[in-house]
Amino acid sequence: LEARTFVDVAEFVYDDFTTARTIAAAATTDIWNATNNGAAAANFVRTAGPNTFCRGDAGTDDNGDARLLSVNESATANRRPILLGRLGMNSAVASSKWEFGFIDAVAAGAVLVKDTPTSTRTDYAVVIRDTDDDVNIGLVTDGTTDAVGLVAGSPAPTFATQTWYNVMIALNEVRDCVFYIDGVFQGIRRAGPDATTTLSAWAYIQNRDDVDNRTLDLDFVYGYQERVPFSGNAFTT
Repeated sequence: LEARTFVDVAEFVYDDFTTARTIAAAATTDIWNATNNGAAAANFVRTAGPNTFCRGDAGTDDNGDARLLSVNESATANRRPILLGRLGMNSAVASSKWEFGFIDAVAAGAVLVKDTPTSTRTDYAVVIRDTDDDVNIGLVTDGTTDAVGLVAGSPAPTFATQTWYNVMIALNEVRDCVFYIDGVFQGIRRAGPDATTTLSAWAYIQNRDDVDNRTLDLDFVYGYQERVPFSGNAFTT
């Protein structure tokens, strides 16, 4: 009975995008808040196929975007959260930016500039690819305590169109942030979100040129963490 009576790990988000009800623009939806900005941009929505998935469209404006934020900000770094997702781009991958990871609130991207990074948010950790910088995949993190910074993925795969990539990012109470792609360790940055800042799961796609209609597909998103924090009060932090 021990496995049934002591469950130490809790899911903070799980979606295999099998139903359309989980995504809408209203902040009161049960899992996601989907928004966008720019001409012809479209919210992340479930798309039918041989295996259902979720697609966001950045539209036709330079720097237009689509944003997907989990409604409940229930992850905290001191609970050692792990977020996994399977993502890819059906359209061309040039002239685009995407982010996947943890963020403290919705924004026009957590990262304003990837190269010598600057931020639009305060506490976050995202796996990112931004062709305004280069074609490589990296990890950018920022926190109330720590300054923003970048670690390049190594050996980061070549990112190609119509290819699924399994991305994992994990945080802990001493602000370590680590990421994997397709099960391969890519890098760690020891300066991330503060331990008790509440975070949401986050996915983001942005054009880096006009008339592009760049899209990002999510096949699933799964996040879990310890029920009891490694520092602080379990009822309040």
